[in-house]
Amino acid sequence: MSVGECGVRAGLGDCKRVIRTLILVGARGVPSLDPWMEYLARTGEVAVELVTDATPLANLEGFDVVVAHAPGGHLSAGEEAGLCSFVAAGGGFVGLHCTNEQWSSGSRYREMMGSLPDGRLPRMELVADVRSASHDITRRTPKAVRVMDSCCGQADLAADVEILLSTTWRSREVPIAYARHHGAGRVFYCGLGETWDVYASDEMRGLLYRAVRHVAGRDERAALGVGLLGFGAIGPEHTNAISRTAGLRLTAVCDRSPERLRAALADGAEPALLAEADPLLVHPEVDVVVVSTPPNTHAALAQRALEAGKHVVVEKPFCLTAAEADRLLAAAQAADRVLTVYQNRRWDPDYLALLDLARSGELGEIFRVETFVGGFEHPCHLWHSDSEVSGGVIYDWGAHYLDWILQLLPAPVLQVDATRQNRVWHDVTNDDQFEIRLRFEGGAEASFLHSDIAAARKPKWYVLGTRAAAVGHWREAVLSSLGPNGLVEEHLPVSDLPCELHVLRPAGRGLSHDERLSLPPVPEAAFYRNLAGHLLAREPLAVTPEFARRNIQVMEAALQAAELGLPRTVRI
Repeated sequence: MSVGECGVRAGLGDCKRVIRTLILVGARGVPSLDPWMEYLARTGEVAVELVTDATPLANLEGFDVVVAHAPGGHLSAGEEAGLCSFVAAGGGFVGLHCTNEQWSSGSRYREMMGSLPDGRLPRMELVADVRSASHDITRRTPKAVRVMDSCCGQADLAADVEILLSTTWRSREVPIAYARHHGAGRVFYCGLGETWDVYASDEMRGLLYRAVRHVAGRDERAALGVGLLGFGAIGPEHTNAISRTAGLRLTAVCDRSPERLRAALADGAEPALLAEADPLLVHPEVDVVVVSTPPNTHAALAQRALEAGKHVVVEKPFCLTAAEADRLLAAAQAADRVLTVYQNRRWDPDYLALLDLARSGELGEIFRVETFVGGFEHPCHLWHSDSEVSGGVIYDWGAHYLDWILQLLPAPVLQVDATRQNRVWHDVTNDDQFEIRLRFEGGAEASFLHSDIAAARKPKWYVLGTRAAAVGHWREAVLSSLGPNGLVEEHLPVSDLPCELHVLRPAGRGLSHDERLSLPPVPEAAFYRNLAGHLLAREPLAVTPEFARRNIQVMEAALQAAELGLPRTVRI
Protein backbone atom coordinates (compact mmCIF):
# COMPACT_ATOMS: atom_id res chain seq x y z
CA MET A 1 0.00 0.00 0.00
CA SER A 2 1.45 3.35 -0.98
CA VAL A 3 0.77 6.51 1.01
CA GLY A 4 1.83 10.00 -0.02
CA GLU A 5 3.21 11.38 -3.24
CA CYS A 6 5.87 13.98 -3.95
CA GLY A 7 4.38 17.31 -4.85
CA VAL A 8 5.77 20.83 -4.92
CA ARG A 9 4.10 22.86 -2.21
CA ALA A 10 4.45 26.64 -2.20
CA GLY A 11 7.41 27.83 -0.26
CA LEU A 12 9.62 24.78 0.04
CA GLY A 13 11.35 24.81 -3.30
CA ASP A 14 11.76 21.88 -5.63
CA CYS A 15 10.66 18.68 -3.93
CA LYS A 16 13.52 16.35 -3.16
CA ARG A 17 13.09 12.70 -3.92
CA VAL A 18 10.56 11.29 -1.49
CA ILE A 19 11.83 9.10 1.33
CA ARG A 20 10.91 5.60 0.18
CA THR A 21 9.89 3.92 3.41
CA LEU A 22 9.02 0.31 4.21
CA ILE A 23 6.84 0.09 7.33
CA LEU A 24 6.62 -3.34 8.93
CA VAL A 25 3.87 -3.85 11.50
CA GLY A 26 1.74 -6.73 12.73
CA ALA A 27 -1.73 -6.99 11.22
CA ARG A 28 -3.35 -6.13 14.59
CA GLY A 29 -1.27 -2.96 14.81
CA VAL A 30 -2.14 -1.52 11.39
CA PRO A 31 -5.22 0.50 12.57
CA SER A 32 -3.16 2.10 15.35
CA LEU A 33 -0.88 3.64 12.76
CA ASP A 34 -3.68 5.36 10.84
CA PRO A 35 -3.17 8.85 12.37
CA TRP A 36 0.55 8.70 11.61
CA MET A 37 -0.06 7.44 8.07
CA GLU A 38 -2.35 10.40 7.47
CA TYR A 39 0.28 12.77 8.90
CA LEU A 40 3.04 11.31 6.70
CA ALA A 41 0.84 11.68 3.63
CA ARG A 42 0.25 15.38 4.42
CA THR A 43 3.99 16.07 4.52
CA GLY A 44 4.40 15.04 0.87
CA GLU A 45 7.88 13.87 1.91
CA VAL A 46 7.38 10.14 2.55
CA ALA A 47 6.18 7.36 0.26
CA VAL A 48 5.13 4.34 2.32
CA GLU A 49 4.84 0.65 1.58
CA LEU A 50 3.14 -1.11 4.49
CA VAL A 51 3.79 -4.83 5.07
CA THR A 52 2.84 -7.25 7.85
CA ASP A 53 5.70 -9.76 7.66
CA ALA A 54 9.49 -9.42 7.73
CA THR A 55 10.24 -11.21 4.44
CA PRO A 56 11.03 -7.97 2.49
CA LEU A 57 13.91 -7.23 4.89
CA ALA A 58 16.06 -9.76 3.09
CA ASN A 59 16.23 -7.47 0.04
CA LEU A 60 15.66 -3.75 0.66
CA GLU A 61 16.71 -2.45 -2.72
CA GLY A 62 14.59 0.58 -3.62
CA PHE A 63 14.05 1.78 -0.05
CA ASP A 64 15.66 4.57 1.96
CA VAL A 65 14.22 3.80 5.38
CA VAL A 66 12.73 0.85 7.25
CA VAL A 67 10.30 1.43 10.12
CA ALA A 68 9.52 -1.63 12.23
CA HIS A 69 6.88 -2.27 14.86
CA ALA A 70 7.81 -5.95 15.05
CA PRO A 71 4.84 -8.20 14.24
CA GLY A 72 6.22 -11.02 16.43
CA GLY A 73 8.94 -13.63 16.28
CA HIS A 74 12.66 -13.40 15.57
CA LEU A 75 14.31 -12.35 12.33
CA SER A 76 15.59 -15.09 10.09
CA ALA A 77 19.30 -15.04 9.28
CA GLY A 78 18.55 -13.65 5.82
CA GLU A 79 16.22 -10.94 7.15
CA GLU A 80 18.72 -9.87 9.81
CA ALA A 81 21.59 -9.79 7.32
CA GLY A 82 19.53 -7.83 4.78
CA LEU A 83 18.46 -5.20 7.30
CA CYS A 84 21.88 -4.73 8.93
CA SER A 85 23.70 -4.59 5.59
CA PHE A 86 21.14 -2.06 4.33
CA VAL A 87 21.80 0.28 7.28
CA ALA A 88 25.58 -0.18 7.22
CA ALA A 89 25.56 0.82 3.54
CA GLY A 90 23.71 4.10 4.27
CA GLY A 91 20.09 3.16 4.87
CA GLY A 92 17.96 4.29 7.80
CA PHE A 93 16.13 2.26 10.44
CA VAL A 94 13.45 3.26 12.95
CA GLY A 95 12.53 0.66 15.58
CA LEU A 96 9.34 1.09 17.61
CA HIS A 97 8.09 -0.32 20.90
CA CYS A 98 8.93 -4.05 21.24
CA THR A 99 11.11 -4.34 18.13
CA ASN A 100 14.40 -4.45 20.04
CA GLU A 101 12.87 -6.86 22.51
CA GLN A 102 11.89 -9.29 19.75
CA TRP A 103 14.85 -8.96 17.40
CA SER A 104 17.80 -8.56 19.79
CA SER A 105 18.49 -12.28 19.82
CA GLY A 106 20.43 -11.63 16.61
CA SER A 107 24.02 -10.51 17.30
CA ARG A 108 24.23 -8.34 14.16
CA TYR A 109 20.99 -6.57 15.08
CA ARG A 110 22.21 -5.98 18.66
CA GLU A 111 25.46 -4.54 17.34
CA MET A 112 23.57 -2.24 14.98
CA MET A 113 21.20 -0.95 17.67
CA GLY A 114 23.84 -0.55 20.39
CA SER A 115 21.52 -1.51 23.28
CA LEU A 116 19.81 -4.39 25.06
CA PRO A 117 16.15 -4.70 26.12
CA ASP A 118 15.50 -3.74 29.74
CA GLY A 119 11.96 -4.95 30.34
CA ARG A 120 8.58 -3.42 29.61
CA LEU A 121 6.86 -0.77 31.70
CA PRO A 122 3.07 -1.31 32.09
CA ARG A 123 0.53 0.73 30.19
CA MET A 124 -0.03 3.99 32.06
CA GLU A 125 0.18 7.74 31.60
CA LEU A 126 3.85 7.99 30.83
CA VAL A 127 5.88 11.21 30.91
CA ALA A 128 8.63 11.25 28.27
CA ASP A 129 11.20 13.92 29.11
CA VAL A 130 13.35 15.42 26.36
CA ARG A 131 17.00 14.71 27.10
CA SER A 132 18.49 16.38 24.01
CA ALA A 133 16.97 19.70 22.96
CA SER A 134 19.50 20.24 20.16
CA HIS A 135 18.85 17.13 18.06
CA ASP A 136 16.79 17.54 14.87
CA ILE A 137 14.31 14.93 16.11
CA THR A 138 13.53 16.62 19.43
CA ARG A 139 14.61 20.26 19.11
CA ARG A 140 11.05 21.62 18.92
CA THR A 141 9.42 18.94 21.06
CA PRO A 142 7.93 20.17 24.37
CA LYS A 143 10.13 19.47 27.38
CA ALA A 144 7.79 16.66 28.43
CA VAL A 145 5.34 14.61 26.37
CA ARG A 146 2.52 12.71 28.09
CA VAL A 147 1.01 9.63 26.45
CA MET A 148 -1.04 6.65 27.59
CA ASP A 149 1.17 3.75 26.55
CA SER A 150 3.41 0.91 27.63
CA CYS A 151 7.15 1.32 27.14
CA CYS A 152 10.04 -0.98 26.30
CA GLY A 153 13.14 0.30 28.08
CA GLN A 154 16.76 -0.11 27.01
CA ALA A 155 20.01 -0.78 28.88
CA ASP A 156 23.73 -1.23 28.18
CA LEU A 157 23.69 1.56 25.62
CA ALA A 158 26.77 1.95 23.43
CA ALA A 159 29.00 4.96 24.06
CA ASP A 160 27.92 6.71 20.85
CA VAL A 161 24.19 6.45 21.58
CA GLU A 162 22.46 9.84 22.03
CA ILE A 163 19.50 9.53 24.37
CA LEU A 164 16.65 11.74 23.20
CA LEU A 165 13.78 10.79 25.54
CA SER A 166 13.73 9.17 28.96
CA THR A 167 11.29 8.52 31.80
CA THR A 168 11.55 7.71 35.48
CA TRP A 169 10.59 4.31 36.84
CA ARG A 170 10.85 3.78 40.60
CA SER A 171 13.63 6.35 41.06
CA ARG A 172 15.54 5.05 38.05
CA GLU A 173 15.92 6.86 34.74
CA VAL A 174 14.90 4.67 31.81
CA PRO A 175 15.95 5.62 28.25
CA ILE A 176 12.93 5.65 25.95
CA ALA A 177 14.30 6.92 22.63
CA TYR A 178 17.77 7.28 21.18
CA ALA A 179 19.68 7.78 17.93
CA ARG A 180 23.06 6.57 16.70
CA HIS A 181 25.08 5.93 13.52
CA HIS A 182 25.84 2.47 12.22
CA GLY A 183 28.33 2.26 9.40
CA ALA A 184 27.21 4.77 6.78
CA GLY A 185 23.62 4.69 8.03
CA ARG A 186 21.57 5.86 10.98
CA VAL A 187 19.21 4.19 13.45
CA PHE A 188 16.56 5.51 15.83
CA TYR A 189 14.73 3.56 18.48
CA CYS A 190 11.61 4.57 20.44
CA GLY A 191 10.25 2.27 23.15
CA LEU A 192 6.77 3.79 22.81
CA GLY A 193 4.18 2.89 20.21
CA GLU A 194 1.89 0.13 21.43
CA THR A 195 -1.28 2.23 21.53
CA TRP A 196 -3.23 4.42 19.13
CA ASP A 197 -2.67 7.35 21.53
CA VAL A 198 1.00 7.64 20.53
CA TYR A 199 0.24 7.95 16.82
CA ALA A 200 -2.64 10.37 17.47
CA SER A 201 -0.46 12.66 19.60
CA ASP A 202 0.64 15.74 17.64
CA GLU A 203 3.97 15.77 19.48
CA MET A 204 4.74 12.07 18.96
CA ARG A 205 3.71 11.71 15.34
CA GLY A 206 5.74 14.80 14.48
CA LEU A 207 8.70 13.39 16.40
CA LEU A 208 8.47 10.03 14.63
CA TYR A 209 8.22 11.77 11.25
CA ARG A 210 11.38 13.76 12.04
CA ALA A 211 13.02 10.46 13.03
CA VAL A 212 12.30 9.12 9.54
CA ARG A 213 13.83 12.26 8.04
CA HIS A 214 16.87 12.00 10.29
CA VAL A 215 17.71 8.37 9.52
CA ALA A 216 17.18 9.18 5.81
CA GLY A 217 19.95 11.78 6.13
CA ARG A 218 17.65 14.83 5.81
CA ASP A 219 19.39 17.22 8.22
CA GLU A 220 17.81 20.58 8.96
CA ARG A 221 19.49 23.69 7.61
CA ALA A 222 20.74 26.49 9.84
CA ALA A 223 18.27 28.74 11.65
CA LEU A 224 15.99 30.94 9.57
CA GLY A 225 16.15 34.72 10.04
CA VAL A 226 12.86 36.43 10.90
CA GLY A 227 12.09 40.09 10.21
CA LEU A 228 9.21 41.74 12.06
CA LEU A 229 7.48 44.43 10.01
CA GLY A 230 5.73 46.58 12.61
CA PHE A 231 6.20 46.42 16.39
CA GLY A 232 2.91 47.30 18.04
CA ALA A 233 1.23 45.97 21.17
CA ILE A 234 1.60 42.36 20.05
CA GLY A 235 5.25 42.78 19.02
CA PRO A 236 6.67 41.35 22.27
CA GLU A 237 4.48 38.25 21.83
CA HIS A 238 6.09 37.62 18.44
CA THR A 239 9.67 38.28 19.53
CA ASN A 240 9.31 36.18 22.67
CA ALA A 241 7.91 33.20 20.73
CA ILE A 242 10.57 33.50 18.01
CA SER A 243 13.33 33.54 20.63
CA ARG A 244 11.96 30.30 22.15
CA THR A 245 11.66 28.43 18.83
CA ALA A 246 14.58 26.29 17.72
CA GLY A 247 15.36 26.99 14.08
CA LEU A 248 14.29 30.65 14.13
CA ARG A 249 16.21 33.79 15.08
CA LEU A 250 15.06 37.40 15.18
CA THR A 251 17.15 39.20 12.56
CA ALA A 252 15.46 42.56 12.01
CA VAL A 253 12.62 44.73 13.33
CA CYS A 254 11.06 47.57 11.35
CA ASP A 255 8.93 50.33 12.83
CA ARG A 256 8.72 54.10 12.31
CA SER A 257 8.62 54.73 16.06
CA PRO A 258 12.07 54.88 17.74
CA GLU A 259 10.40 54.11 21.06
CA ARG A 260 8.82 50.91 19.75
CA LEU A 261 12.10 49.88 18.12
CA ARG A 262 13.85 50.22 21.46
CA ALA A 263 11.14 48.03 23.02
CA ALA A 264 12.05 45.28 20.55
CA LEU A 265 15.36 44.85 22.38
CA ALA A 266 13.68 44.01 25.69
CA ASP A 267 14.11 40.23 25.37
CA GLY A 268 17.87 40.50 24.94
CA ALA A 269 17.79 40.00 21.16
CA GLU A 270 20.02 42.10 18.95
CA PRO A 271 18.13 42.49 15.66
CA ALA A 272 18.83 45.17 13.10
CA LEU A 273 16.52 48.11 13.85
CA LEU A 274 15.02 49.66 10.72
CA ALA A 275 12.71 52.63 10.21
CA GLU A 276 11.50 51.70 6.70
CA ALA A 277 10.20 48.51 5.10
CA ASP A 278 12.46 48.40 2.04
CA PRO A 279 15.72 47.58 3.89
CA LEU A 280 13.95 44.74 5.73
CA LEU A 281 12.50 43.28 2.52
CA VAL A 282 15.94 43.09 0.88
CA HIS A 283 17.87 42.10 4.01
CA PRO A 284 19.94 39.04 3.00
CA GLU A 285 19.58 37.38 6.42
CA VAL A 286 15.78 37.73 6.60
CA ASP A 287 14.09 34.55 5.36
CA VAL A 288 10.66 35.14 6.93
CA VAL A 289 8.77 38.45 7.15
CA VAL A 290 6.06 38.84 9.79
CA VAL A 291 3.58 41.53 8.68
CA SER A 292 2.35 42.99 11.98
CA THR A 293 0.84 46.28 10.77
CA PRO A 294 -2.79 47.55 10.64
CA PRO A 295 -5.11 45.31 8.57
CA ASN A 296 -5.61 47.70 5.64
CA THR A 297 -1.86 47.42 4.90
CA HIS A 298 -1.59 43.62 5.16
CA ALA A 299 -2.21 42.75 1.52
CA ALA A 300 0.18 45.27 -0.02
CA LEU A 301 3.03 44.60 2.40
CA ALA A 302 2.63 40.83 2.27
CA GLN A 303 2.70 40.91 -1.53
CA ARG A 304 5.87 43.01 -1.53
CA ALA A 305 7.53 40.58 0.87
CA LEU A 306 6.55 37.56 -1.25
CA GLU A 307 7.83 39.24 -4.41
CA ALA A 308 11.09 39.93 -2.55
CA GLY A 309 11.47 36.17 -2.08
CA LYS A 310 10.54 36.00 1.60
CA HIS A 311 8.27 33.55 3.39
CA VAL A 312 5.42 35.55 4.94
CA VAL A 313 3.42 35.44 8.16
CA VAL A 314 0.49 37.88 8.19
CA GLU A 315 -1.12 38.99 11.43
CA LYS A 316 -4.83 38.29 11.61
CA PRO A 317 -6.96 39.25 9.80
CA PHE A 318 -5.25 37.84 6.71
CA CYS A 319 -6.48 40.81 4.62
CA LEU A 320 -9.80 42.59 4.05
CA THR A 321 -11.23 41.04 0.86
CA ALA A 322 -11.27 37.72 -0.93
CA ALA A 323 -9.75 39.44 -3.98
CA GLU A 324 -6.75 40.48 -1.87
CA ALA A 325 -6.48 36.93 -0.54
CA ASP A 326 -6.48 35.55 -4.10
CA ARG A 327 -3.68 37.89 -5.14
CA LEU A 328 -1.60 36.83 -2.14
CA LEU A 329 -2.11 33.13 -2.83
CA ALA A 330 -1.08 33.69 -6.45
CA ALA A 331 1.99 35.66 -5.36
CA ALA A 332 3.04 32.90 -2.92
CA GLN A 333 2.66 30.30 -5.65
CA ALA A 334 4.63 32.39 -8.16
CA ALA A 335 7.43 33.06 -5.67
CA ASP A 336 7.38 29.47 -4.31
CA ARG A 337 7.22 30.88 -0.79
CA VAL A 338 5.23 29.89 2.31
CA LEU A 339 2.30 32.13 3.22
CA THR A 340 0.45 31.73 6.52
CA VAL A 341 -1.62 33.73 9.01
CA TYR A 342 -0.95 34.24 12.72
CA GLN A 343 -4.07 32.51 14.04
CA ASN A 344 -2.39 32.05 17.41
CA ARG A 345 -5.64 31.44 19.29
CA ARG A 346 -6.02 28.04 17.68
CA TRP A 347 -3.92 26.93 20.65
CA ASP A 348 -6.07 28.51 23.39
CA PRO A 349 -6.59 25.76 25.97
CA ASP A 350 -10.39 26.03 26.11
CA TYR A 351 -10.62 25.80 22.32
CA LEU A 352 -8.20 22.85 22.23
CA ALA A 353 -10.40 21.05 24.75
CA LEU A 354 -13.55 21.83 22.76
CA LEU A 355 -11.98 20.74 19.47
CA ASP A 356 -10.77 17.49 21.05
CA LEU A 357 -14.27 16.90 22.43
CA ALA A 358 -15.81 17.51 19.00
CA ARG A 359 -13.35 15.26 17.16
CA SER A 360 -13.75 12.45 19.69
CA GLY A 361 -17.36 12.06 18.59
CA GLU A 362 -18.61 12.46 22.17
CA LEU A 363 -20.91 15.31 21.15
CA GLY A 364 -22.23 13.32 18.20
CA GLU A 365 -23.00 15.33 15.06
CA ILE A 366 -22.68 19.04 15.86
CA PHE A 367 -25.63 20.95 14.43
CA ARG A 368 -25.60 24.25 16.34
CA VAL A 369 -22.71 26.50 17.43
CA GLU A 370 -23.21 29.88 19.12
CA THR A 371 -20.30 32.08 20.22
CA PHE A 372 -20.01 35.47 21.88
CA VAL A 373 -17.42 38.02 22.96
CA GLY A 374 -17.85 41.46 24.45
CA GLY A 375 -19.37 43.45 27.29
CA PHE A 376 -20.55 47.00 27.90
CA GLU A 377 -17.42 49.06 27.50
CA HIS A 378 -16.11 51.84 25.27
CA PRO A 379 -13.89 50.47 22.48
CA CYS A 380 -10.28 51.60 22.29
CA HIS A 381 -9.45 54.83 20.46
CA LEU A 382 -6.73 53.20 18.32
CA TRP A 383 -6.99 51.96 14.74
CA HIS A 384 -8.79 48.84 15.98
CA SER A 385 -11.92 50.98 16.26
CA ASP A 386 -11.51 52.71 12.90
CA SER A 387 -13.37 50.68 10.30
CA GLU A 388 -11.40 52.21 7.42
CA VAL A 389 -8.21 50.75 8.90
CA SER A 390 -9.43 47.64 10.72
CA GLY A 391 -12.09 46.56 8.24
CA GLY A 392 -14.72 46.80 10.96
CA VAL A 393 -15.39 45.18 14.31
CA ILE A 394 -15.97 41.78 12.70
CA TYR A 395 -12.33 41.64 11.52
CA ASP A 396 -11.09 41.90 15.11
CA TRP A 397 -12.28 39.06 17.35
CA GLY A 398 -14.31 37.69 14.45
CA ALA A 399 -11.12 36.61 12.71
CA HIS A 400 -10.45 34.24 15.63
CA TYR A 401 -13.99 33.08 16.32
CA LEU A 402 -14.81 32.32 12.69
CA ASP A 403 -11.52 30.45 12.38
CA TRP A 404 -12.69 28.31 15.31
CA ILE A 405 -16.19 27.80 13.91
CA LEU A 406 -14.96 26.78 10.47
CA GLN A 407 -12.81 24.07 12.05
CA LEU A 408 -15.64 22.76 14.21
CA LEU A 409 -18.01 22.77 11.21
CA PRO A 410 -15.85 22.02 8.14
CA ALA A 411 -18.74 21.59 5.65
CA PRO A 412 -19.22 24.33 3.02
CA VAL A 413 -21.02 27.50 4.12
CA LEU A 414 -24.17 27.97 2.04
CA GLN A 415 -25.69 31.11 3.55
CA VAL A 416 -24.31 34.13 5.41
CA ASP A 417 -26.58 36.61 7.20
CA ALA A 418 -25.56 39.50 9.45
CA THR A 419 -26.90 42.47 11.39
CA ARG A 420 -25.14 45.48 12.89
CA GLN A 421 -25.96 48.05 15.59
CA ASN A 422 -24.67 51.63 16.05
CA ARG A 423 -26.38 52.95 19.18
CA VAL A 424 -23.93 54.15 21.85
CA TRP A 425 -20.29 54.73 20.89
CA HIS A 426 -20.62 57.33 18.13
CA ASP A 427 -17.06 58.69 18.48
CA VAL A 428 -15.60 55.63 16.75
CA THR A 429 -16.42 54.27 13.31
CA ASN A 430 -16.66 50.57 14.24
CA ASP A 431 -20.10 49.11 14.88
CA ASP A 432 -21.22 48.79 18.51
CA GLN A 433 -22.40 45.26 17.78
CA PHE A 434 -22.12 42.84 14.87
CA GLU A 435 -23.71 39.41 14.54
CA ILE A 436 -23.02 36.77 11.88
CA ARG A 437 -25.29 33.79 11.22
CA LEU A 438 -24.11 30.91 9.05
CA ARG A 439 -25.87 27.90 7.53
CA PHE A 440 -23.76 24.96 6.38
CA GLU A 441 -24.25 22.17 3.90
CA GLY A 442 -26.05 19.43 5.82
CA GLY A 443 -28.14 21.92 7.83
CA ALA A 444 -25.81 22.85 10.70
CA GLU A 445 -25.97 26.46 11.88
CA ALA A 446 -23.57 28.79 13.65
CA SER A 447 -23.60 32.34 14.95
CA PHE A 448 -21.03 34.78 16.30
CA LEU A 449 -21.92 37.94 18.22
CA HIS A 450 -19.39 40.67 19.05
CA SER A 451 -20.99 43.34 21.21
CA ASP A 452 -19.55 46.36 23.00
CA ILE A 453 -23.02 47.21 24.36
CA ALA A 454 -23.85 43.94 26.12
CA ALA A 455 -24.36 44.55 29.84
CA ALA A 456 -25.20 40.83 30.13
CA ARG A 457 -22.78 38.43 28.53
CA LYS A 458 -23.88 35.31 26.71
CA PRO A 459 -21.75 32.15 27.13
CA LYS A 460 -18.56 32.10 25.11
CA TRP A 461 -19.61 28.74 23.66
CA TYR A 462 -22.98 27.04 23.24
CA VAL A 463 -22.55 23.88 21.15
CA LEU A 464 -25.28 21.32 20.50
CA GLY A 465 -24.63 17.84 19.19
CA THR A 466 -26.83 14.79 18.68
CA ARG A 467 -25.32 13.07 21.74
CA ALA A 468 -24.30 15.88 24.09
CA ALA A 469 -23.74 19.61 24.38
CA ALA A 470 -20.87 21.87 25.44
CA VAL A 471 -21.12 25.26 27.14
CA GLY A 472 -18.25 27.65 27.80
CA HIS A 473 -18.87 30.05 30.71
CA TRP A 474 -16.82 33.22 31.02
CA ARG A 475 -14.47 33.39 33.98
CA GLU A 476 -13.52 36.51 35.88
CA ALA A 477 -10.18 37.06 37.59
CA VAL A 478 -8.81 39.85 39.74
CA LEU A 479 -5.18 40.59 40.49
CA SER A 480 -4.78 42.02 43.98
CA SER A 481 -1.72 43.79 45.30
CA LEU A 482 -0.91 45.98 48.27
CA GLY A 483 0.19 49.47 47.22
CA PRO A 484 1.15 52.59 49.20
CA ASN A 485 -2.52 53.62 49.39
CA GLY A 486 -3.86 50.18 50.28
CA LEU A 487 -5.25 47.26 48.28
CA VAL A 488 -5.17 47.61 44.49
CA GLU A 489 -7.34 45.36 42.36
CA GLU A 490 -7.01 44.87 38.63
CA HIS A 491 -9.79 43.09 36.75
CA LEU A 492 -8.31 41.01 33.93
CA PRO A 493 -10.11 41.15 30.54
CA VAL A 494 -12.44 38.15 30.46
CA SER A 495 -11.86 37.79 26.72
CA ASP A 496 -8.23 36.87 27.39
CA LEU A 497 -9.04 34.20 29.98
CA PRO A 498 -9.82 30.57 29.07
CA CYS A 499 -13.48 29.90 29.69
CA GLU A 500 -14.89 27.29 32.05
CA LEU A 501 -15.90 24.50 29.65
CA HIS A 502 -18.68 22.04 30.51
CA VAL A 503 -20.04 19.03 28.66
CA LEU A 504 -23.67 18.10 29.29
CA ARG A 505 -24.89 14.58 28.56
CA PRO A 506 -28.54 13.47 28.53
CA ALA A 507 -29.54 11.69 31.75
CA GLY A 508 -33.16 10.92 30.86
CA ARG A 509 -36.36 12.63 32.01
CA GLY A 510 -35.13 15.88 30.44
CA LEU A 511 -32.13 16.06 32.79
CA SER A 512 -28.42 16.24 32.01
CA HIS A 513 -25.17 15.22 33.62
CA ASP A 514 -22.96 18.33 33.83
CA GLU A 515 -19.19 17.76 33.80
CA ARG A 516 -16.57 20.49 33.95
CA LEU A 517 -13.65 19.66 31.67
CA SER A 518 -10.01 20.05 32.59
CA LEU A 519 -8.13 22.19 30.10
CA PRO A 520 -4.81 21.21 28.55
CA PRO A 521 -1.70 23.30 29.18
CA VAL A 522 -0.94 26.10 26.74
CA PRO A 523 1.52 24.77 24.13
CA GLU A 524 4.71 26.81 24.13
CA ALA A 525 5.13 29.06 21.05
CA ALA A 526 2.91 26.62 19.14
CA PHE A 527 2.42 28.72 15.99
CA TYR A 528 6.11 29.41 15.52
CA ARG A 529 7.13 25.84 16.35
CA ASN A 530 4.80 24.67 13.59
CA LEU A 531 6.13 27.32 11.19
CA ALA A 532 9.75 26.31 11.83
CA GLY A 533 8.85 22.63 11.49
CA HIS A 534 7.16 23.32 8.17
CA LEU A 535 9.99 25.39 6.72
CA LEU A 536 12.82 23.22 8.02
CA ALA A 537 11.30 19.73 7.96
CA ARG A 538 8.20 19.92 5.75
CA GLU A 539 5.87 19.25 8.67
CA PRO A 540 2.23 20.03 7.74
CA LEU A 541 1.40 23.73 8.01
CA ALA A 542 -1.23 24.36 10.70
CA VAL A 543 -2.72 27.54 9.20
CA THR A 544 -2.89 27.28 5.42
CA PRO A 545 -3.58 30.40 3.34
CA GLU A 546 -6.48 28.59 1.68
CA PHE A 547 -8.20 28.14 5.06
CA ALA A 548 -7.48 31.74 5.99
CA ARG A 549 -9.08 32.81 2.70
CA ARG A 550 -12.34 31.06 3.73
CA ASN A 551 -12.38 33.18 6.86
CA ILE A 552 -12.05 36.37 4.82
CA GLN A 553 -14.76 35.25 2.39
CA VAL A 554 -17.20 34.71 5.26
CA MET A 555 -16.46 38.10 6.85
CA GLU A 556 -16.72 39.90 3.51
CA ALA A 557 -20.05 38.21 2.77
CA ALA A 558 -21.27 39.17 6.26
CA LEU A 559 -20.48 42.85 5.64
CA GLN A 560 -22.41 42.70 2.37
CA ALA A 561 -25.37 40.97 4.04
CA ALA A 562 -25.47 43.57 6.83
CA GLU A 563 -25.31 46.39 4.29
CA LEU A 564 -28.12 44.95 2.16
CA GLY A 565 -30.21 43.69 5.07
CA LEU A 566 -30.54 40.37 3.26
CA PRO A 567 -28.86 36.93 3.62
CA ARG A 568 -26.19 36.09 1.06
CA THR A 569 -26.32 32.75 -0.74
CA VAL A 570 -22.75 31.50 -1.10
CA ARG A 571 -20.65 28.38 -1.26
CA ILE A 572 -17.55 28.94 0.86
